[in-house]
This record gives sequence, structure tokens and C-alpha cells, in this order.
Amino acid sequence: MPKNKMYPSQKASSETTFEPRDASRRSFIKAGAAVSGLSVLDRPSVAATITKTGSRTGKKPNLVFIISDQLNIDAIAGYKSHYRHPAYGGHWVKTPHLDRLAQEGYSFLESHTADPVCSPSRSCMFTGRMAIETGVVQINIGLDKNIPNMGQWFEQYTDYRRIYCGKWHIGGHWNYPTVSGPRKIPGFDTLPVGGSGMGIYTDPQVSNSASSFIANDRGDTPYLLVASLMNPHDICYWAMNLDGKRSTPNEDIYQLGDQLPVLPPNFHYHYKEPQGEGPYRGFHSETQWRNYTYDYYRMVEDIDEHVGRILNAIRERNDDTIVIFTSDHGEGLGRHQRIEKWHPYQSSVKVPLIVWSPKHVKPGVLDTEHLVANVDIMPTLCDYAGIEAPPLQRGHNLRPWVDRNGDPPKQWRTNVYSEWQITGRNVRTKRYKWAMRYQYSGDFQKPFVRKTDGKAMQFVPGHGEEFTEYPNELLFDLEKDPWEINNLADDPAYASVVKEHRQILREWEAKLIPGVNYDRN
Repeated sequence: MPKNKMYPSQKASSETTFEPRDASRRSFIKAGAAVSGLSVLDRPSVAATITKTGSRTGKKPNLVFIISDQLNIDAIAGYKSHYRHPAYGGHWVKTPHLDRLAQEGYSFLESHTADPVCSPSRSCMFTGRMAIETGVVQINIGLDKNIPNMGQWFEQYTDYRRIYCGKWHIGGHWNYPTVSGPRKIPGFDTLPVGGSGMGIYTDPQVSNSASSFIANDRGDTPYLLVASLMNPHDICYWAMNLDGKRSTPNEDIYQLGDQLPVLPPNFHYHYKEPQGEGPYRGFHSETQWRNYTYDYYRMVEDIDEHVGRILNAIRERNDDTIVIFTSDHGEGLGRHQRIEKWHPYQSSVKVPLIVWSPKHVKPGVLDTEHLVANVDIMPTLCDYAGIEAPPLQRGHNLRPWVDRNGDPPKQWRTNVYSEWQITGRNVRTKRYKWAMRYQYSGDFQKPFVRKTDGKAMQFVPGHGEEFTEYPNELLFDLEKDPWEINNLADDPAYASVVKEHRQILREWEAKLIPGVNYDRN
């Protein structure tokens, strides 16, 4: 039985708790599976299933996918009974709308991003594939056209209307889509907002446009609506000092004294890190770090208001609607003296993931048992739409866990694989988290350095031992050391654990098929 927690207000339970409409698009779907050597439309079992499920009678539920940017999983007040240490964000914020979403929905507290950077993470959640496959291994890179995104797949195999509002960031050197032209997202129609890269300006437009669409919808077919919010990403601009020098090292900007958030227990740590990792040196006092953290939590509260506006519109309509809420990655927030994302640590990798629907989803479940990842979102939404997910999915369907009538599988994944900083790799198992990094060549098209001759080349699945690794692995016992203070990688007593996680990495490498000569959106 899963070791889930229930909110006090919830009663305990046994859970303790179609044919393609545009034949001309077949070529794109074919290309999306070409890397496997067999087109999805050439695979009878998949094609037949899609046709069968797409012809089911009865209207499917509306699907609303809400994304925040840079939100830590512990920065939700409703989770502070689980995240009890006073340095966790839930003790410093008021998030009534996210709290209610969690109380009425199903929360996965072992939820991970597939890559803790904006563009790579979004490429994973909108395809169900890893960043090394989508080609989006850093920001401002367009998604490989040969891999279908969520909107394209739904357009091909469902009668869902597909609407996008807000940040996209996997189309190249632009963030926000337009109604038509080169900045239109393939497969989606656009609710346009201003093109600013700051959430303080664009998030009100996103929540207003999304909630207005929901309130005024008169369509005869269901919709897939993506509301992609920017904040609390604006904290990035705090460190840039866009408005001049923000404070002297010891200045308490807000004169809050002890009301400023406390520093995390891993603010000071003592071990060597992988190449390219190290503390942020832009702040010169603990007061600056605490001011930074305080402002971040105000941005979290801002995003809570915008999520609440969208949820209220859904509740007012009382339509059959599934909501999935997540974030693309977390925020360093002084943990290991980091700011922003990019890092192999839990602060960057762990993200909230909540599924909500009064008609479908088990309410008030805090699932602390099952390892999940944002690549699970694509197959889950596909299942609710009544179709198969695209081929070569790296995620798993979460519906059997969250659905009131779901039949949870007897076996679930035992590890989560993720990537960071282009050549970094994480393997998370139930108890441990292990991280390493291959040597980066400086060329994201051929990012790896071969041991034999030092040349840059594309990764060859199943041949990880042929590539140069940076020294200083990381291994943390998250059961005993949730703040990742003690690196056990060089401890002989844990040699077998390191070996086990290396083997898991090799198994992932053997099945991942990176694209070559990416055709960019």
C-alpha cells in the first residue's frame, strides 16, 4: 500500500490514499517516430488503438495545464506539515489557492523535472521525451520538428481545441507565441499576451485571458488549455540589479529583522562539486540572501493569485475539467548558496505536481511514495483525452494513481533519470540521489568529449564509458540527509550504491536515442 498522507479534513480511504482529421499531417507524425525506425502510423497496434479510442462516444473532459516558472515544491503553505523545517518555503508564504488545489486534488511530493532549466524542461513536458532527444539542451533552442508536441498530437488524433496562453520558450530565441507567423506554436491557437519577459507584466494578462476563455467558452468540443505563467521567475532579475544596486551587504531593505526567512541548513557545506558547480558570489552577506528569499516568496504569493483566478473560473463553470499544475524547475534560494536553477540539487530538480478534478481525481492525497517526473504529463493528458501517447515516451501515465476509479499498477518505476547543464546526469532512486557530469565540448550539437582522442561528438547510446567524465560525483542519502549536506560518493561504504546508480544510468543511456541534425521549430 502506498504510504500517502491525507489532509486532516479528508477521510481515510483504501488509498491512504478517430481518425486523423488532416491527412496532410501524417508526414509530421511519421517523422516523430522515425527515430525508432518505424512510423507510428506504420505500427498497427498503436494506430489501431488511437482510432478506436478516438471514436469513443461521449464528450471528453476539458484539460487545463497550468505551468509556473521556478517554483519550489516546498513553497506551498499547504505542504508545510510535510516540509517541517522552518527554512522550507511553506512557512513563509500564504498560498490559499494552491493550498485548496492540493486539498481537493492529488499531490505528488516526489515529483521531478527532467531538466532544471526553462527550455529543456518544457521540451520534456510537452513531448514526453528527454532533452537529449528533443535537442533542447539549453535555453533559447527550438524543439526538433521531428518530435510532435502536445498540441500537434492532440490536433492529429482528437477533436480537442488547443489553446495556448503565456510563456512557451521552446521555439528558439523568443518566449511568447503570436497568433500567426513564425512565432506561432505548431498545433496550438494562441491567446496573445504582451511579449515582456517579466511575470509582473505578463502573468496578469495570462490569468485574465485564460479565465476569460474558460468563463465564455461555448464550444461543442472539449478544449486543451495551457496557461503558462512566468513567476516566480522574476527573482532572476533581482540578482541582476536591474534597478541599480539593490542593497549594501548588511542592509535590511524592508526592516523586517527576524521576520526575514531563515537561511537553509545547507547554506554552508564542505565537499567538492562536479565541474561547473559552485556557490553564487554576487551576494556578500547573509542579510542579502535573506532579502532575496523574502522577495522570492512574495512572487510565489503573486502566482498563487493568478492560479486562483483560473481555478475560480473553472469552478464557476462546473464543467467536467481536469487540471494539472506544475513548474518547469525549482529555485536555488540560498540552498548550497545557489540562486536560480541549473543545478543537480533537490532545490532545482524537485517541482510541484498536482492533479485536480472534483469529478475524477481522489481528493487530498499527498503521495510521498511514488517517483514521478514531468515527462509523465504528456501520457497522462493523452489518456484523459482517450488516445495513445506518442511513441518512445519516457514518462508514465499517472491517471491510474490519481483517478477515483483508477486501478494502480502493482509495479512502478524505481528511479527517475534527469539531465542538467547539458552533460550532467542525475539518477534518483527511492533513498538516494546520485549525480555526475560528462566533459562538455562547448558544442551543444556534439556536446560530449571522447576519451580516446578528445574530440567533440554526439552521444552514442549505450557507450557512456567511452566519454570523459568530470571528477567529483555526488551521492546523497535523502532519507537521512534531505538537505544534501553529506556527499557519500567517495565513501568506500557506499561503493556498491554508486555502482548500482551507474548501472541505472547505463540502462537509460542504452535506450535514449538523441536526434542528429535537429530540424528546429
